[in-house]
Amino acid sequence: MCKRIVIPVILLLFVLQTSCLLLVNENSEANTVESTEAAAEADVVATVNGEKVFRKDFDRRMNVIRRMNQEVTRSTEIMVVNQLAMKVLLKQFVKEQNIDVSDNEVQGEVEKIKYFLKSNQNNSEKPLEEILKAQGSSISELEDEVRRTLALSKYLDTVVSDDEKRSYFDANKSAFNGEKVKASHVLIDTTKLETDAELEKAREKIAEIKKEIDNGADFAEMARKYSTCPSAENGGDIGFFQRKGSIVEEFAIVAFSMEVGAISEPVETQFGYHIIKVTDKEEGKDINYEDVADMVDFVYIQIKTETLLKDLFDKAEIEITL
Repeated sequence: MCKRIVIPVILLLFVLQTSCLLLVNENSEANTVESTEAAAEADVVATVNGEKVFRKDFDRRMNVIRRMNQEVTRSTEIMVVNQLAMKVLLKQFVKEQNIDVSDNEVQGEVEKIKYFLKSNQNNSEKPLEEILKAQGSSISELEDEVRRTLALSKYLDTVVSDDEKRSYFDANKSAFNGEKVKASHVLIDTTKLETDAELEKAREKIAEIKKEIDNGADFAEMARKYSTCPSAENGGDIGFFQRKGSIVEEFAIVAFSMEVGAISEPVETQFGYHIIKVTDKEEGKDINYEDVADMVDFVYIQIKTETLLKDLFDKAEIEITL
């Protein structure tokens, strides 16, 4: 019973985090399409399977980023367009599934979101309406997103079996048994690079650093000298972390596959290129599937959601006109 209460809310938060979906009202979007049918091409930043993504939605997201004092580059703009495209794809997908979601179900999830926000010290005194307004959104827009996310949750319930989740648990026990790895790393940040030439230069740089380490250079000194991560001042040490939820997935996969003292080849993540050194491990406890079934359900649904969204994106006809 607890699993059925928690998973839809967690799934909503995961979808919003993974694809940074903007909360855009279905009705206002439809009205905009009708009233701007003859609008100039400049008002459209992309089309997704023939459906238009309007500049007003793009500008709203960009304004949020600017208010956060984040640097806006061409890469940032493309990222935001892709996020909006993903939102449209999710809307199109759940509409095709024709899954019924009642108003009571939507309101129940909105109340849970309010409850979880109140338990967060940063938001405990702020009403949900105020939080959404700061993001350029509203309760009605949130309700539309909740409805789509609940539909997606119901869809996943029909395609994910217990046998699948058990198999995933058997192959990934380290994600659930409390096992921890301690690691250091050297990072060459690529988040602000925009051209292929800049990325190639970053790849060459990390390869040069790895060669120095292979030739006997001290790892901690290399981190202090070259790494762009704040951990550089500690020789690249980022401490202990668990397999899931603590660190970016590509990094964790490599780190948990290594022995203590081993140094990885360069690893690419959303942050850049890393060289990882595992410095310690803490073994996990003996567990069985029943002990962590709810957590396995949560993690596996995340994975299936991410896979589905990526598949929709890869198969979509998306034209960016920004």
